[in-house]
Amino acid sequence: MNCFEVQQYLLDLVDRDIPDDVRAAMLGHFDLCGICRNEYELQLLAKKIIRSHLSRSSTPPHVQSSVLAALAREDQRSSMTRFFSSRGFAPAVVMGLAAVIVLIILNFPRTITHDDFAHDAANDVINRSVQNFSLVRSGELKPSMVACYPDIVVGYFQEQGLDFAVSVPKDDSCDWYGAVVSSYEGSKEAHIVYKRGDDIVYVLEINKKRVQPGSTLSLPPAALQSLTETGWYTDPQHEHCNVVVWTNDETLCAAVSTMNKDRLLALLTSSR
Repeated sequence: MNCFEVQQYLLDLVDRDIPDDVRAAMLGHFDLCGICRNEYELQLLAKKIIRSHLSRSSTPPHVQSSVLAALAREDQRSSMTRFFSSRGFAPAVVMGLAAVIVLIILNFPRTITHDDFAHDAANDVINRSVQNFSLVRSGELKPSMVACYPDIVVGYFQEQGLDFAVSVPKDDSCDWYGAVVSSYEGSKEAHIVYKRGDDIVYVLEINKKRVQPGSTLSLPPAALQSLTETGWYTDPQHEHCNVVVWTNDETLCAAVSTMNKDRLLALLTSSR
C-alpha cells in the first residue's frame, strides 16, 4: 500500500470502520512510513482528547451560526458534494473539521491546560525518571549488577522482595543490562539500564497502586487518563529525550532515553 492509498482510508481506520485486510495493509505501511504513521497517531490523539474533554451537549447558537455561514460561503465556491465524496480530499476535510472543533472547544469551559501535562512535583514519576536518567548518564546512579541476558536481571529482581513483577523486554542490540533496587517513601523501586552502543535507556518500575489518589507518587492528569484508556502514555514536554510510560499488569513503568521515539517504542513493546 502506498501513501496515496493510505490517505484514502485514513479516516476510516481512525473510526475502526474498515475491512481487516485493508487495516493490516495500512498498519504494515506505517511500519515503513513515519509520515503516514505520525498523521494517524495525531488523528487518534485528537479524537481521544475531544471525547475526553467534550461532553455531549448542544452547540451554542452563535457557534452553530458561524459554522453554517462558513459552510455556505464554501458552497458558493465549490461543489460540496464532490468535495466530501472524494477520498482524495481527506486531509482537507480533516483541516476543515479541525477548525470547527477549535471553535467549539473555545466555547466550552473545559479545555486542555498546562496542568494536564505538568510533572514538576518532586514525587511525580515522570519527573523522577528524567532526573534518574540524568544520574545514570553522569555515572551517579550505578547498577548493582550487570548481565548480558534479561532473564538474569529478572531473577535478580525476584530475589529483592518486590511487591510487583518486573518487566525486562529483551533487546538483541543491547550490550548489557544493568539493575539496581532502591526505596522511596518506604516502597521499593526497580531501576533498569539498557546500554545500546551510544544509547542508554533507563526504566523505572514500581507498583502502579502507588500512583493512585492519596498515594506516595503522582502522574499528570493526561498521563493517568491515557494509561487508563490505552495502557500507554508518551510525554510531549522533553526536547532532548523521549519519555514513555506504560502499565504491565500491576506494574507501572517509565522509560527515558535519547533514542528515537519509534525505536524506543519498538524496544518496549517487543515482549508484549
